[in-house]
Amino acid sequence: MFTKIIAILMSVFSVLSAPFAQLFSEPKLKSELAKGNYESPFIVRPLDEITVNGVAVDEYCVAAPEGTLYENAAETLCNEIYKACGIKIDTSENAEKAFVINETLNESDSFSLKVENGNIYITGSSKAGISRGIAAFADEILLTADGSYDFKNGYEYIKTFTDYVTYEEFGAVGDGKTDDFDSIIKAHKYANENGLSVFANETATYYIGGADKTAYIMTDVNWSTAKFIIDDTNVENRSAWVFNIAPSQGSENITGKVSPLKMDATNISTTLENKSLVVLTDSNVKRYIRKGANQNSGSNQADVIIVDENGNISPDTPLIWDFDAVTNAVVYPIDSKTLTVKGGRFTTVANNASSEYNYYARGIQVRRSNTVIDGLYHDITNEGKTGAPYSAFVSLSCCADVTVKNSTFTGHKKYTTIGSAGTNVTMGTYDIGAATSVNAKFINCKQTNDITDNDYWGIAGTNYCKNLVYDGCAFSRFDAHQGVLNATVINSVLGHHGIKLIGSGTALIENTIVLSDSFVDLRSDYGSTWNGEMIIRNCKFYPTGVASHIIKAENSEDHDFGYTCYLPQKIEVDGFFVHRMGTNYLFTKVNDKHKSDSFNAAHPVVAPQEITVKNYSSLFLGKLSVSKNKAIFKVEITE
Repeated sequence: MFTKIIAILMSVFSVLSAPFAQLFSEPKLKSELAKGNYESPFIVRPLDEITVNGVAVDEYCVAAPEGTLYENAAETLCNEIYKACGIKIDTSENAEKAFVINETLNESDSFSLKVENGNIYITGSSKAGISRGIAAFADEILLTADGSYDFKNGYEYIKTFTDYVTYEEFGAVGDGKTDDFDSIIKAHKYANENGLSVFANETATYYIGGADKTAYIMTDVNWSTAKFIIDDTNVENRSAWVFNIAPSQGSENITGKVSPLKMDATNISTTLENKSLVVLTDSNVKRYIRKGANQNSGSNQADVIIVDENGNISPDTPLIWDFDAVTNAVVYPIDSKTLTVKGGRFTTVANNASSEYNYYARGIQVRRSNTVIDGLYHDITNEGKTGAPYSAFVSLSCCADVTVKNSTFTGHKKYTTIGSAGTNVTMGTYDIGAATSVNAKFINCKQTNDITDNDYWGIAGTNYCKNLVYDGCAFSRFDAHQGVLNATVINSVLGHHGIKLIGSGTALIENTIVLSDSFVDLRSDYGSTWNGEMIIRNCKFYPTGVASHIIKAENSEDHDFGYTCYLPQKIEVDGFFVHRMGTNYLFTKVNDKHKSDSFNAAHPVVAPQEITVKNYSSLFLGKLSVSKNKAIFKVEITE
């Protein structure tokens, strides 16, 4: 009997304590975020385990002699093992079970990894380095293994690096003081002309001053653990990019060849030489007529599509507007071969210019389709009392199928100025940007600063994109300014700016945590419009404000944004926890003045047609209603 009583009491306690466990989860999460460099806990690793002759790798450490090259290599090895299986191993001078980085470098271009007597011995080249070889082994062997990987005695991996040039061959010093920009530009020019890769010295620090110049990248680049200082304190041309990842073919204007097109068009009525990204414009029509402190008169109607040689429009990039006229049509051929840029540890010395809307580029512009950026790191120093905003450190423009992965970015300090409406506004300033881009993916990326720290602006801003994806990211926000067709946020953690978007198609948010005042913010400055479906699965929301809504949408229905504004027409929620007590609302009121059916809206919002909610929970006594505004929201929640 006593045992049964204890069992009943424990059962009751577990039921009562469950909400309290959730209650204390938010402070713990915020404590982790405050440390910066927070990684999404939902990243999917390629391997379940790594062993050495059957012994778990967490029983091993990395043994490396002192010295920058070896320290970089030890760090790279630890990072690659962690990336592959999520296990962190330490470095140690003395260990019985170890990955041993040999002190003697070879003079060739080869890297070797050998398994002998239960240890792994690593040797690298004085020219090509060690970290570069470790990363190559991880890419070619670890990350392609299935489920598990075992280092067996007698195994040997050898990598010989060929067909590359270095910055030093063109005069770079790499001491962090000498301006190496000209040498960097020359190295890439030579590599582009001769089809060679470009390698940076793994121990170098390359200083790049403010000259009005750009290094054009058209071949693979391996920056490895090299450091770059980009000094923006005295810049000749703030609009000049330091690096431009350029396509093999230039763009072509085909305006006279394209007839008017309807949204359901499947062909542009002309042929192309290559599969291409095509940007269409109708300057007779204005869209995205912004409202608020940064109000404007709108932008020319534009759309971005992928078109094959026969003029067929890809079903994945359908037109989102009718084009009664095509006043401009530009073709950007899509390179079929993947170009890869790996590594690089960049530090921007911030500009300290007047706090005005004078955007700085001074980063890496990606204009080439089919590009991968892997393992880049960007930090910022010298942010003072004033500063001009940045358009992005990595900026995607007029390109398709670009992936940025395993990379780290930094949120920029916020500065205020006078906006177009004559009032104080905080200027948007970004480390990631994308415009007129299709199939852009950000995978397993994070930022250096606390993603919930409101002193820093949201990490990213995008315009005119299609099929935009975050997977495994820990960022301060996901954002689509002037529209996105299809947005996917999965396995991620979003901070103080949350998920901000407008557009159409399918918005899929899955296995994601948001810490913001809204789980989704349908941007009110563009009418809070999402013409399509919103799917939310297995997500958690930690509200930072006092409001009790999940989706923020505001539209006074008296402003012409250049399009009809829709709230998501079909909403599917399956698995959602909100860290709040009491009643919560799926939507805000949208328009406080719209209190009855007699309200006369000049530009009415189209309300949702179907809402399905399953597996919803909150802290205590929680239930979910559609909205306090019954006049707009006629639909009820179904399960």
